[in-house]
Amino acid sequence: MQHSWLVVVQWFYFSTESRLDLSGGNINQAYCLSNKQVQYFAKINKSRLENMFSAECVGLKALATSKTFRTPEVITKGVLEDKSYLVLEFVEMNAKGNTFKLTKALANLHLQTQSSFGFESDNFIGLSIQQNKWCKNEGEFFTKHRLKPQLKKLEFTHSLVQTKKLLKKISVFLNQHQPIPCLVHGDLWQGNIGYLSDGLPLIDDPACYYADYEVDLVMLEPFGNPGFDFFEHYQKYHSIQSGNSMRREIYSLYHILNHANMFGGLYIQ
Repeated sequence: MQHSWLVVVQWFYFSTESRLDLSGGNINQAYCLSNKQVQYFAKINKSRLENMFSAECVGLKALATSKTFRTPEVITKGVLEDKSYLVLEFVEMNAKGNTFKLTKALANLHLQTQSSFGFESDNFIGLSIQQNKWCKNEGEFFTKHRLKPQLKKLEFTHSLVQTKKLLKKISVFLNQHQPIPCLVHGDLWQGNIGYLSDGLPLIDDPACYYADYEVDLVMLEPFGNPGFDFFEHYQKYHSIQSGNSMRREIYSLYHILNHANMFGGLYIQ
């Protein structure tokens, strides 16, 4: 199977007759491949980023195992010459779907729990490595493995003392919340959500780990808010605890810092 797919990928690199360039992402080259009346979705990047595709496969497996969302099936992945590639099942999707089905699926995903915060392996948030070492409390995990690496990349060394004090305060504040670590998508903006023809939701491009479920809710807001009905319905499954407004700022900060590191510009100003 792997050998036959290598032939397909080789054919893909040197033939444009049965491939369609896809837009919508700024990290990978994306294509729709056609082979014997079957379509596939392919991502291409530099060979050194093969680990990014491997981590994505681990995340997709975790989501699929939860049996909550539809996820694209992994066909194959590998390296060819100076490129790494990931080939997935191509799924036809609609722009709109059933918000209540999305809410229920997400709430059920968040019922998958662990005793610690983290994940079985490190993965990626965009192009940034996302550390996932297990921690017993949320404050330690989020400050040590989310905020601190992003701040370090921005070289906030001139305010090291102030930064340490801030991270300590954030850690104490988050530990007062004491959520149960649950499986989260980790990068759940609207671009990573689609809907099948029957309205069922599909999610892809995961950055999975076990965390406070509110980290997924935060990502839904700034990049295509699903609407008041979504959050109202979600609370029928999981209540939003006091202190949410401050936690939302903290969880959002992680993604703002990551965007600043990847894109610069207005995110740094």
